[in-house]
Amino acid sequence: MYNQLVIKSYNDKREMIKNTQKPQEIAQVLSAGGIVLLPTETLYGIGCDATNPQALLKIYKLKQRPFGKAFPILVRDIKMLADYANFNADQKKAILAAKQPTNFVLKAKNLSPLTTQKHTAAFRIAKHLFIKRIFKYFDKPIVATSANVSKQEPIADPALYRDAFGRDAELIDAVVFAGINRKKKGSRIIDLTKKPYSVLRA
Repeated sequence: MYNQLVIKSYNDKREMIKNTQKPQEIAQVLSAGGIVLLPTETLYGIGCDATNPQALLKIYKLKQRPFGKAFPILVRDIKMLADYANFNADQKKAILAAKQPTNFVLKAKNLSPLTTQKHTAAFRIAKHLFIKRIFKYFDKPIVATSANVSKQEPIADPALYRDAFGRDAELIDAVVFAGINRKKKGSRIIDLTKKPYSVLRA
């Protein structure tokens, strides 16, 4: 299914690895502070270690994004979510009941301020099989923001990432090709920080 995984560099040797489907290679890139372009449940995403400020700064530069806007954050499961967000039993019930890809805005903790907005962040429990496999080798939350320059259309074909990002494409250390993505819509966003809960993006 993932017929091409190209990792440009994950160490000082800038080693090239081609034609591998191993999620542990992506985990190595993330652990080294690298940036990856990878499939998610909806759009292709740009990802990094959500606890690494240097990696987060690269994503800001890559997306030409203003500071102060929260990034979507993927977590392995509800246990990992509890390490990085505050939530009560009612909020937990809403999170676990989600039937479609949904980012839930919660009060954040143990994260770089570069990932949050007014001490909140949008979290999603990963459902995509490849990302779930990455979490077998990587034990931190992953930023997964849409793969595009801000206010431009998200990438449908990751093979064209250099065209989309220009010179800044060099900031991307790994590209996972999982086919052309025909989806146009990102994940739903629900704010759980106040009642009644509000849908920020349907």
